[in-house]
Formats: sequence, structure tokens, C-alpha cells
Amino acid sequence: MSNELLQDVLACPSLPSLPGVAVRVLELTGNPDVSMHEIAESVQQDQALSGKVLKTVNSSYYGLTTRCGSIDRAMGYLGINTVKSLVLGFSLVEVTNAGGDDSGFDTTAHWRRAVLGSACARILSERLRVADRDEVFTAALFQDIGMLAMYTAMKERYGEVIEGVEHSELSAVEREEFGFDHALAGSELARKWNLPTHIVDAIEHHHDGESTDVEDQSIVRVVALATLVADVMSVEDPGPAMRRVEDKLSSWFPKHGLDLEDLISEVTTASETLAELFNTEIGGFKDPRQLVAEAQERELEHQITMQRQSEALARQATTDGLTGVANRKQFDQKIEESFERFRSDGVGFSMLFLDADHFKSVNDTHGHAAGDAVLVELARRAEGVIGDKGLICRYGGEEFGIVLSGMGSSEAAELAEALRVEISGSPIDLSAIEGAPNELSLTVSIGVSGTDAGEPGRVVSGLTIVQEADECVYRAKESGRNNVQLHGVQGFGRDESGERTGGAAAPISKPRVQGDQPLRILLIEDDALAATLLSTLLKRRGGHMVEWISKGTEGLDRVRAAAESKEVSFDLVLCDLDLPGVNGLEILREYTKLGLNEFAPFHVITANQDDWTKREALGLGASVCVTKAEFTADIGRWLGVFGGESASDESVAVAGAA
Repeated sequence: MSNELLQDVLACPSLPSLPGVAVRVLELTGNPDVSMHEIAESVQQDQALSGKVLKTVNSSYYGLTTRCGSIDRAMGYLGINTVKSLVLGFSLVEVTNAGGDDSGFDTTAHWRRAVLGSACARILSERLRVADRDEVFTAALFQDIGMLAMYTAMKERYGEVIEGVEHSELSAVEREEFGFDHALAGSELARKWNLPTHIVDAIEHHHDGESTDVEDQSIVRVVALATLVADVMSVEDPGPAMRRVEDKLSSWFPKHGLDLEDLISEVTTASETLAELFNTEIGGFKDPRQLVAEAQERELEHQITMQRQSEALARQATTDGLTGVANRKQFDQKIEESFERFRSDGVGFSMLFLDADHFKSVNDTHGHAAGDAVLVELARRAEGVIGDKGLICRYGGEEFGIVLSGMGSSEAAELAEALRVEISGSPIDLSAIEGAPNELSLTVSIGVSGTDAGEPGRVVSGLTIVQEADECVYRAKESGRNNVQLHGVQGFGRDESGERTGGAAAPISKPRVQGDQPLRILLIEDDALAATLLSTLLKRRGGHMVEWISKGTEGLDRVRAAAESKEVSFDLVLCDLDLPGVNGLEILREYTKLGLNEFAPFHVITANQDDWTKREALGLGASVCVTKAEFTADIGRWLGVFGGESASDESVAVAGAA
């Protein structure tokens, strides 16, 4: 079906054809022995076309220092390919304008892509030093001729299919509906017009640029790249298009050295001139700086959305659906991670096993809705007592496991006692549960074990601690319930009058506020995209000046140099932890040792979400330690904190300890 329909399109009697002079020029330039004079004579037979070509050659677009008065001289100055590209370009204008009823075809959008693409392709050819600039100019100018052919042949049907579809997605929609796309239709039409093979190839692959079965791959890739730049300059959301440009530049031309803002600025100027010479309407342009900044911001929003979706899925996979705390899968992972750190680095850990006393009677007497409400409240009270000291997991049924990394068993037992008192100290509100009493008193039995709760050699896996804590739960049950039992110790925590331990997080200092003055921020971050986006947002938010360092070793040298010179030229430091060479904690340790905290606060932003990392960073002197997940959840607030805006002690302290 697709081949048959494509043939119908190409055989459409109303399909436009190239003017005779363009056909003649193509024939002549295909002959390697042709003289410039023969080509000039053919062009000059069409006085209107000859005038347009000379006007363009003498415009600022080509920048000749001496005015050119004839086609012969134009070819002498600029070469045969330049004149051929202009003849074909003006012929394309004529073909498009002669297309008849175009009420369902967006001519402005068509010419915008053609002009932007050809101007950009020519500039890219010069900057990248690949392909012939006039050949890529011509190929990009003809890239969407297939759309004109498909509309001419199918009219309303084609118009309805493409209405509202972004150009980057057009080929997929066309292939789904028709079995072929405008790139294939355009290349077949170009072949029918006897355009050079490399131009036919570029038209066919202007949306992918990946084919190796082409005459000149450099022309194909430059045209495909120019098409992507045209998308950046035309779509409502330039973020994804900008990402595609950056990806393809890095993949196809890894040593390109191009600045995209400068490229877009140059393309804007060239396109405005070219549109005027072709007498076509292509619409206006955003300021290149604004466009790039918008693309970066949209891309950050996209990344945040994707990260949130990913985190939501991850939470679903590792979170108990009823209580909202971690599930058994995450418990097992945490125990394994804690044991590995204990084995490799000697960092001990402990765990609590909590079991609700007589829970079966709650379900049997008051129903499962009451039992569910009890479990939710147990989890809530556990979170209130444990806070950021450990990971609370629903182990199964009415059992909760709590993993306490970096905590000794005695301290863990005291925390368990505080939790026991919190649960038994006040009844649980069940007033919202039909058929249940308004309040229900409940107690728990808690077993505790840790890597230091006995001979070190006994801990051969994380399962050792789990089994010991589980055994202690049974011991607590046998001891009358409502008590805490610690492995290796008899009778711990039987006294209900013991005062709860735990304590609040240490106060966290805030960034130094500079009033309305922009801050000088030292950013140590190895992710180039993250650094660019943070810098852009900080600069745009308050005009803050950002000094970016991408390597940990360079960051360490920078802070040492500041201390040695006794001249701290930054107002705050924003540092990632996972850095090449020297990690962020090493930089922070040296920073605090050198006393630089007195002059500029040190903020940590990290992908690591484990509690040990945060405690270590805050303990080493970080003012704030925020995970990237926390940052993306409230970008505006954290940009304010990083940028020196006032934030309450409570909000900063909680975030720092979260």
C-alpha cells in the first residue's frame, strides 16, 4: 500500500516541477568539463532569475568587497556551486508559490524551516570545516519539499493528519498513516528532478542523519543537525530539541567547539537576510540568549519531572502501601548495605525489631480497618522518635524492623525504650473507624541487637543481627511484653519511668545574606549539565556570580589557595560529594580544618540519600546537606537558600538533617 500511494503522490499531475533554467543548470553542472560561461548564459536567459541571483550575491549574506555585475563574474568570485544553489533556491520559491491552493498548508512554517535550515547548514559547514557550504545550503533548502508534494497530492487528508503535530514527530505520524514520510517522498521527488545524489540523500535522512549508505555522510549529518537547530528556534518548548542538538553534535562532531548561543545568534541574522532576499515570510525570533536560557530551564524541568516519576516508581517498589514506611525489600537491602560497610570500613550498625502486643485481638475484636489504623499510627510514632537516625520498615504483619547505621547497640536500646514509652504512653485514636472504640491502648515488645552486642566474630552476615533482634523480641514477649530486650544483656528497659533519649538535630548555620548584592558562589560539580543549569538559575535569580570547578582535586587546591592567600573570593561554596579525584567530604574536611567556614558557608548537594552521608557532612562542618531529590522537590526554596535569601533556622535545620 505504501509504495502504491507514494507512486500516486509522485505521479500527481498537479505536482510542481523545476523551471527549465534550473533543469538546464543541473545538467550543465553535472558535466565536469562545462565552462562557467555556458552556465552563465543559461542563467542570464531568465532575466528575472538573473537579477535575483545578482542581488543576492551582492548582499551582505555573501559579503563581497567588490560589487559583482554579471553571472560570469559571480561564479568567478564565489564559484559555480554558489550560483547553482541560488538558482535552485529561487526556483524552489517559484515552485512553492505556484503550488495553487495552500489554505491547508502552512507556507510560513515551511519556509521558516527551509530558511533556518539552509542558513544554519551553511554556517555549520564553515564552522565545522566539513562538506561544501553551498551543497548543504541547497540540500537543507529542499529538505521538506516532500511535505509540499504530499499536500499537493492528498490535500485535506494530509492537512488533517499533520495538524498540530510538531515537526520532530511528523515522520512517525506520516509513516503510521501513509506507510512513508515526507523525507522519502521528498527524496523521490528530488530524484525525479535529477537533483544530485548527495542532495537526494540529505533530503531522505534529514530527520536522522545516521545512514551510512549515502554518497556523502558529512552533508547528510550537517543538514540533519541544521534541521534540529531549526526546531530549537521554532518550537514552543526548545528543551528537548536543544538536548538533541547537543547529543548529535557530541556524537557526530566530538571536537566541534561550537557555542550554541553564538550559533543561534548567527543563524538568526543570516536567516533574516535570506528571508528578505527570497521575499518570504518566516516569522520572528527570540533573543538567542533568552532562547538558550529557556531551553536549559525547560530541560531542567523535564529532568525534574522524569526524576520525580522515577523516584515515585522507586518509592512504590520499596514502600509499604499501608503505612508509608519502607517495605521488606528495602529492609533487606539496608541490612545488606549496613553489613557491607561494617565489613569493609568497620562502621557498626544496630537494629530494632518491634512487634505489637496482642495485635491479633485488635483485628479479631474491632476489625481489620481498626488494625490498619493501629499499624499506620505505630509507623507514625516510630518516625517521630527515630527521625533521621535510622530506616523504619514494615517487616511483615504487625512487625517493624528499624535499621540504625553507625549506631551502637546501647544507644539503639535507649532509642528503643524511648519508642516503647511513646507508644504505650498514650492511647491510639480510632474514632474515625466504625465499630471500633474511640481510643485503644497498645504496647509493643522490642528486640535490639548490634554489631557490638557481643563477640565481633559472631557477625558473619546481616542476617546475624536480624536473627538476634528477632530472638530478643521473643524474649520480650516471654518477659511479660511491653519491654525492650538487648542481645547479650538481661532485663534491659523494664523501667517504664526511664526518660526518653534522642535529642534534636544540631543547629545548622545559614548562608551569609548580602542584601541586594549578588553573591560569589564557588560551585564544585563534575556533572557539566547540572553545573550549567544551576549556574543559569542562580545567575538569573539574583545575578549571582558562579565560579565552576569540575574536579575534586581542583576544588581542594582552590580552597587551600584561598586559605594560604588569606583572601576568600567567594561568599559560599556549593559542592557535590561524588567527584573525580577527591570526593566532596575530603574537600569539606580540609575546608573546616582551614577555618574557611568563618568566611563562607559550605553547602553540600548530593545524590546520596543515606543518613550516614548527611550526618558525616554536617558533622564535618557543612551548613546544609541537601539531597538532589530534596532540591528538585522544591527548587525555588533551595535556590533561595543557596543564593543567600533568608530562611528560618527550623527549615534549614530540618532539611540539613533529613
